[in-house]
Formats: sequence, C-alpha cells, structure tokens
Amino acid sequence: MRRDYYAVLGVAATAGPREVRRAYQRLARQYSPDVNFWDERARELFDEIAEAFRVLGDPAARQMYDQFGPVAGADDALGAGRRGDDVHAVVELSFAEVVRGTRVRMDVQRFSPCAECAASGSVEGRRCAMCLGRGVRRVVEPVDVAVPAGVDSGAQIRVVGEGDAGPFGGPRGDLIVSTRVQEHPFFHRKGDSVHCEMPISVWEALLGARIRVPTPSGEAVLVVPPGTTGGQVFRLRGQGLPKLTGESTGDLYVTVRVEVPTGLDARTHELVRQLERLMPIETRTALARYRGGAQ
Repeated sequence: MRRDYYAVLGVAATAGPREVRRAYQRLARQYSPDVNFWDERARELFDEIAEAFRVLGDPAARQMYDQFGPVAGADDALGAGRRGDDVHAVVELSFAEVVRGTRVRMDVQRFSPCAECAASGSVEGRRCAMCLGRGVRRVVEPVDVAVPAGVDSGAQIRVVGEGDAGPFGGPRGDLIVSTRVQEHPFFHRKGDSVHCEMPISVWEALLGARIRVPTPSGEAVLVVPPGTTGGQVFRLRGQGLPKLTGESTGDLYVTVRVEVPTGLDARTHELVRQLERLMPIETRTALARYRGGAQ
C-alpha cells in the first residue's frame, strides 16, 4: 500500500512549499543512490521520496492529492479531503487537580475550515486569498479537555477529532495533550504513592499520640506508638493518589521528624536535667569500654 506522501517527506499536511522543498532536499541527499551504492532499500526510499515531491511540489497536483487522495477517480470525487494532522499541546495542572481529576479549557492553535471559501479552496472560481487555496486556516480556538484523576507529568491525553482540520473538508486529526504537574510544597509524589514529612514533639515521640495528618484528599489520623524515633515511616493505606485505572488508590507514607525544643527557661531546664538522670542513654554507656581504641 502506498504511503501518505506527507509522511514520506515528514511534513504536516499544512506545510508550505518552502518547507516541502527543504524536506525533500534533505531526504534526497540522505538516500541518494550516489551515496548508498549497494543499498537497495535506500534506492527504493529515494524513489518514494522523489514521487512524493513530484506531487506535493506541484500546487495543482498537491491540490488534487489533498482533495481526492493518491488516485483520483469518479468515486473519489464524492469523498472529502484527507485527514488533518494531530496537534500537540501542553497543560499545566495543580496537585489538587490531579487528585480529583478536572476539565480544562485550552486555547489551541490549529487549522480549521476556511469560512471565506467554505473549505473549498476557491471563491468564484479563483484561489481563495484567505487560505491560499488550502481550504483551511490557522486559528486559535478553545477546546475542553477531560483530565482523569491520577495523571502524572508526561502523561498524554488524546482528544479525538480536535486536531487540525483536513484540507477541503477532510476530517480532523486528534489533539494530544501532554500533562505537566506542579510540585506540591508538602507532598512528594512517587507514582500513585505520596510521601510527606510530619513534625512531632519529643513528648509525642516518648508517650505516643494520635495526630491529624493532611492527605491529598483531606485528612487522616496517624497513630504514633510510644518510643517512636525520628525518621520512622508510617504507611496510611489508600490515602495516596487514584490509580489511572480507577480501581484503587495508592498509599501515603509519613516520615516523622522529632522536633527538639529550644530556648528553655531555668525551670524547664531543670526538668530536662531530671529526665536525663532518670533516662540515661544506655547504648552510649555501653560504648565507654571502647575509649582509648578498639578492644
């Protein structure tokens, strides 16, 4: 099956004559038989490139190709023009929008049917000056995009039929939206799991506590057992981000940070001294035998 001529040259269907010519010259040098002496595949590609440029480099032949495809016949004249190209865009999302999913309204630059000539490419038998005979014009139009919950930076959302309009009434290509998620000051994402750091007091670490912890979707209670040390990680199941499949939710991992009070007054200082005498660090006492060198 014959490949699309625009795909052969690697240009968009709306590319101008100069862009088409430059693409042909670059590819012709790369696959020239003068360079690839014994490469039969390169020779075949060179012939295909030359054929594509023969059609797309001629305004009249290109118009026929756009309107009727590679072979113009009686039945072809009844059909619309070729499909338009896909359009790529980027949307920036907040962490909150990723948690719940959202709909965004984007201004998309794309080719749309020319209203001046009703996408025909001509007005009163003459080439349309507004679209230069292509039947489409570049415009900026709003498009609504549904963003599912749980998307990450680099994900692609395909919106069918919202790309470039094809020449001469051809169907639209698709709009492909790449997502970019903003960093959150408290939560750190790893896939559908979320990590955060929670400060606790010395007393909460010693005695244990139930503390309220922010989650991506609200709030949860974290049970801190007595004797908790700084750096311990607690897992709250189902408190992370929704999975793109929609079947479940990731987990929230909370790392506790024990905050040591400063600026003690005389009374508090004495109380801490009493605690020090009552609760000596046994592990450090055991290390005393190593003073003066290893034994």
